[in-house]
Amino acid sequence: MISMFIYPPPPQPFTRQSLELAFLYLRQVNGPGTGISRIEGLSESEKNLGQSWGFPTRLALTEYLYDQRKLASLSGDPYRAKRAEIHHLIKNYPVLFRPYRKKDLQTCGDLYELWKNQRLPAFKGEMGERMLMSSQKAHFRALREGENWGLKAWVVLLGNRLAAYTVGAPLDDNTFGVYLEVADLTVKGLSAYIFHNLCRQMEAYPFINTGDAEGLPRLAESKEHWHPVQKLGVFAVDPRE
Repeated sequence: MISMFIYPPPPQPFTRQSLELAFLYLRQVNGPGTGISRIEGLSESEKNLGQSWGFPTRLALTEYLYDQRKLASLSGDPYRAKRAEIHHLIKNYPVLFRPYRKKDLQTCGDLYELWKNQRLPAFKGEMGERMLMSSQKAHFRALREGENWGLKAWVVLLGNRLAAYTVGAPLDDNTFGVYLEVADLTVKGLSAYIFHNLCRQMEAYPFINTGDAEGLPRLAESKEHWHPVQKLGVFAVDPRE
């Protein structure tokens, strides 16, 4: 038996006709039935349009939005802990933040294995465990083919050892999205360092979007520590009965 999962973004242009056509296609692929097909990734304005056309909508996830200037400067008391983490790292290691290179692919794969094994004990039996086990291929493809998709990637070296990587892309003219971040969890300040330095590169974008917390309380807590300026609702639309 072959299972198929299609994750369609909202059709563009977003009109009643395009939405109806998208659900007609999904019905042909997935078959009829309630709760089988849906379209995710709607903005609030698209959600409101969908509702006005009689389509059921619901909140699918909440994305965290940050002020780029604040994350680049880390000024003031709210960021004291993050500054201390980064200072600890720089004091104890020779650190280099640089763009990802194709020759880094294998080392990044080895790092993912390390990071996955560090994460797994905390997520045993939870959704996070399944996500860790299933996302390795997506990381590999993002690093191997991401340049062709408009993705940008950076790594952090501690001496000669590649110890962290991150991947992102512009979401629009004002927002840069961070999709992936992997860091050796035994190195204090490493995760804060790579995120801070990524944000420093993004002067052209007023906002940084780090996506959803995926229903994981620890990830949500980590995102809150960077003080989001807004939490954006992202919505799903279901076919009409």
